[in-house]
Amino acid sequence: MNAQGFRKLLEQTELKIINNDNIINDFEGNEIIDIMRNLSYAAKKQLLYNQEFIEKYQIAISIFRDIICSLPDEEKIRMLEIYQIENYFKCIIIKTFNNSTKLDLLLKEKSFTKDDKVSILESLDVETLIEFLANNKEFFNENDIHPYEIIQRLDTERQRDIVINLENINLTLNEKKEILAKLAVDVKYSIDITNFPEEYKTAINMPASSWCGQVILERNLEDYRGLDNFIRINPEEFTEEQRTKLIKLCDICPSLKVANTLGLYSLKYISTAQEYKEAEQWIASIIDSLNPEYSKAQKMAIIDNEIGKKISYSPDFHTEVFNHEDSRALWKIISSGYGVCNGIARVEQYILGRIGIESEIICSENHGFLKIKDIELPLANGEIVKGNTILDPTWNLTRHRFGGKPDNFCISYEQARKNDIDIEGKDHYCHKNDKELQDATLNLDEQSLRQLFTSVGLADKEGQFPINDFIVQSKLLDAFYANQPEHNINTQFLLLSKTYPEFATCQNSSVTILSDILLNNENLKFNRCVVNRVYNKTDKEKRTILYVYIDSNELGKKFYFADKNKEQFVELSQEEFTKQFECYEEDLKKNKRI
Repeated sequence: MNAQGFRKLLEQTELKIINNDNIINDFEGNEIIDIMRNLSYAAKKQLLYNQEFIEKYQIAISIFRDIICSLPDEEKIRMLEIYQIENYFKCIIIKTFNNSTKLDLLLKEKSFTKDDKVSILESLDVETLIEFLANNKEFFNENDIHPYEIIQRLDTERQRDIVINLENINLTLNEKKEILAKLAVDVKYSIDITNFPEEYKTAINMPASSWCGQVILERNLEDYRGLDNFIRINPEEFTEEQRTKLIKLCDICPSLKVANTLGLYSLKYISTAQEYKEAEQWIASIIDSLNPEYSKAQKMAIIDNEIGKKISYSPDFHTEVFNHEDSRALWKIISSGYGVCNGIARVEQYILGRIGIESEIICSENHGFLKIKDIELPLANGEIVKGNTILDPTWNLTRHRFGGKPDNFCISYEQARKNDIDIEGKDHYCHKNDKELQDATLNLDEQSLRQLFTSVGLADKEGQFPINDFIVQSKLLDAFYANQPEHNINTQFLLLSKTYPEFATCQNSSVTILSDILLNNENLKFNRCVVNRVYNKTDKEKRTILYVYIDSNELGKKFYFADKNKEQFVELSQEEFTKQFECYEEDLKKNKRI
């Protein structure tokens, strides 16, 4: 028997063994795979067409990648249709097709990520790529793919060909500058730029190190015009001069990204240039308004209050549309007015740091807040105490928004743990962190707290906070309309909208005020009262709308929603309410669990 005959006999033997259930039934999946890896090419190829075997033993199709890639195009397409192949390997296979088939599959496949698509496009020859760039603008817009993202991944020869043909490619000036700026270093050095337009020369001379950090501000800012997509800058530690320069750069490059860190995450949370400008303007207005003669404690009281007036807890938290990154992006939180606990704590930490107050973000298992370090606090008896204390800006939001006493301002760890226990005695452990907070011993007693807030005009001379007047008016209305529940409800709503016209946009805080004060009056006892959130069925963004549902023996079922434009509650029939609004999936699941 010659060598060719022996190989054929060996292949047949291998296939008989691998297809014999009596032999391989007791094998583990990984053992079968190990055997298959050692099969001859021809045996593997035959086995590839045994769909029943592959599915029965759950054989990863990636084992056949090289074989599939070597098949004729029509056979490769058949394999893609037969088997569920993960995108990474599917891309590798598609890149072996001819250009026409490759692009056809690219445009048809819906499961590909942006990176998958870029990976396939980078496999094209230069002529085909140029043609695709020119004729498929909509594809690039829909997939948020920039031409430079493909070209920077090409080999040096194809990058040079792109540059040679750059003027003839149907791209915008900014797109061409982006391509030049992102060329490989050796390609940049090999190109004669003598006759290039000046804006091209500036782009091609842009060093790779200049896309983030303070390096950006050391160049002529105009050099970055049109290169917005490359700039991601973290200005948390910037000086006043650097912040001023960055604001100018935001005007030149309005699509740049401003990043902040939070905990272990580096530059993950992104704000836009416009959000940065708006937020910094707001921060500057607060800092500039601070009396230079005020103590750090007084300044901190004003800053904490301003944050409560400006920011609300994200109303869509724990819903299918909640954005984890946006709610922790420092300047976006200020601009949008919404954030979550550790994001809001970062906002306050950032502002406090600007006026020389040191703090640290502390996290429990489910909450984030601040430990203020080495702060002097004035007591009502004239004494000054110094040390570490806890400030929870998130838990103070509602109090500040409605002019109440902030119960989580400069408290000890002992007091913070007491605040974790609700009226039913359940401990929510929101501030539990013995290791980090054992030294947070300063606790501003109520009299001292009232005196501090009086000293900066946030409480009256007797230490009473503005919300007291609101509560008194609510009780007077409740007494006056004791026997007219519908009038009572409507006047309570009217009081809320007149006193706090922004109530419809600070939904979480308004839920507390409605539940604990307005609809908790003596003469408003219902069978059931629900204050929660919904969204309008026509709103693709599913933005949160505050609503109130009341079930009363006297009035029946009543539905109201907070109209953000009218800044008031609007009553609807049950039929119209259910027609207009929908509950979030998470709320429906929660209600089922309850």
